[in-house]
Amino acid sequence: MKTLLLALALSAVGTAQAAVCQLSDVKVTGVSIYSGTTRDAALAPIPLDTLPVSAAACAGAFMGNDGHYPQTNLGYAGDGLLNGGAQMGSKSVLFPGGAFISEHYPLQDLRGDGTADDPGWIMLGKSETQGGRWQFSPSAIGGDRSVVLDSFFSVTETSAGKGTWSFTPDAEAARRAASVLGGNWIDQFAISFKAGNGFALYSFTSALFDAATPKASDPLLNWFGSYDLTETLINRGGNPAGLSHVTLWVRDPATSPDPVPATNAVPEPGSLGLLALALVGLGLRRRG
Repeated sequence: MKTLLLALALSAVGTAQAAVCQLSDVKVTGVSIYSGTTRDAALAPIPLDTLPVSAAACAGAFMGNDGHYPQTNLGYAGDGLLNGGAQMGSKSVLFPGGAFISEHYPLQDLRGDGTADDPGWIMLGKSETQGGRWQFSPSAIGGDRSVVLDSFFSVTETSAGKGTWSFTPDAEAARRAASVLGGNWIDQFAISFKAGNGFALYSFTSALFDAATPKASDPLLNWFGSYDLTETLINRGGNPAGLSHVTLWVRDPATSPDPVPATNAVPEPGSLGLLALALVGLGLRRRG
C-alpha cells in the first residue's frame, strides 16, 4: 500500500510533496440514516462499534491546486482532475484513467459512446472560508443546480490541519439526482483537502462497511468524520498547514459491484452482526 501511495504522489514529476498520505488521516466517526426518502424523514444515528473507520484509499500529497474542476460534471473521462483531467497550473495528469479505479469500481460507459473509459467522478462542491466562516458552494451536475444543496457538506478546523467534516445529503437527494445519476446512488465519495502548497485526497467506499451500492430508492446515509493532516500537508517551515479549501466528490456507478471486505479493519463478530442489522435497515444488499 505504501508503494502504491508513493507512486500516486510521484505520478507528476516535480509536483509531489515529500509527505505521503495515510489512510488514518481521515476517518468516519459516525453514520446516520433517514427513516425514508421524503422531506419529512427523520435522521437517526446507527450505533456501530466498528467506528471510527479510516479511509479506503488515499492519494498524495501533491504540490499545487486540486483543480481542474469538471465542466459537464457527469463523470466523463478527462472532465475534472479525478476523471483523468490535467491539473491546473502544472498540466500534469495525476490520475491517468481516473482516481481510485479498481476491479470493484471499474471504468464505465457513462457517455454512451460504446467505450468504458469514464471514471464516474462528480464534484458536488467546494467548502472554503468566507469572512472567517466555512461555506460550501454546490456544483451543478450536468447543468442541473437543483441536486446539490449548500447543506450537503460542512467542515470545521480546530487547529492547523485538524478538524471535522460532515457529508449530509437530505433525504430527497437521490431522487433529485436520478435524472442524471440513474437508479443507483453513489458507490464512493472522496474528499480533497487543500492546505499550504499541496493537497491530498481520501476515498470512502460502500465496501468499507461490507455493503453493496445503494439504490436511489434506499434511505440515504449521512456521514460524519474527522481529519488530522498535520503530518501530510505541511508548510515550507515544516509545520502543519492550515486548510484553504476542501472539495467533495462522489462516484456515479453505472453498475453495482459486489461488495468486498474492508482491508483496513476486521470487525469483531458482535460488531459485524450489529453492522449487518444496520445494513438491513438501510436496504443495502448483502453478499450471499
